Order: sequence, then C-alpha cells, then structure tokens
Amino acid sequence: KAAFLFNFTKFVEWPDRSFEDAHAPIVIGIIGDDPFGDSLLRIVAGQKVQGRAIVIIKYRRGDDLRHCHILFISGSERQHSAQILTSVQPASVLTVSDMDGFADAGGMMQFVMQENRVRFVVNLDVATQNKLRVSAKLLALAQVVNHGQAAR
Repeated sequence: KAAFLFNFTKFVEWPDRSFEDAHAPIVIGIIGDDPFGDSLLRIVAGQKVQGRAIVIIKYRRGDDLRHCHILFISGSERQHSAQILTSVQPASVLTVSDMDGFADAGGMMQFVMQENRVRFVVNLDVATQNKLRVSAKLLALAQVVNHGQAAR
C-alpha cells in the first residue's frame, strides 16, 4: 500500500494552485493510526516526482488537512471519515483509504484485497470534481466507480 501511495504521485496531476510555487513538495498526509511504519518513508526518501520532493506528514484530528496532496485516512478514523472528506472538499486533495465502502462514500481511492493482492478502486467523479487528473495508465489498473456505480 505504501508503494501504491508513492506511485499515485506519478499518475495524478494537481492544479497549479495546489502548490505554493514550482518547487513546493508533494505532501502525503496520514491521519489516524499509521499502517505503513517506516516503509513509506523508505520508499519516498530522496525521491522526486514531477520535479518535486515528497514529504510525509502525520496529522491529527482538527489539523488543517487542505495543505496535503494525498491524504491517507486510516481505518481508526472511520467514525470521522465523512467529516474529514468534507474538510478537504474545496482543496484538490487525493483521498485514499482501505476502509470498506470508502470510494462509494465519496473517497477517491480505496485499497481492496482481491485474490490476496492489493488492488484499488477509483471514484473518478469525485477526483474530477476536485480538479485532479488521473492518468489513463493508472485507471487501466483500477476498478473505476462513478456515483457509487461500478464503471468497469
């Protein structure tokens, strides 16, 4: 899952307004219990994507989440997930979780287990509404849902 989070940075385009300047980093945020341990830090260490460094920030409930580009919402935040999704709605934040039903509930990317492998579901409507462009290469690997209806 940590590798997927990193790879999402390569296949999603954010609007220019999502960055303070041309050198601002891509921020991957985690809210709730961190399921990645050191693995995500090791994967992104020294990496640049789209000419930008990658920074990992661990958030707590009540923090301003609109300054990250990817937000992983841990299952420990299930009861607050709707509120978290609403709080980042005006910003172009790619929301990711492994909670059941996350993509159908308005999240953008949901990790799922299929045949003992990690796969992901993309809610393309929500991503597009938030001005995110998801590459066709990434969509080809995903199960795409729109308005909660499976598209492929």
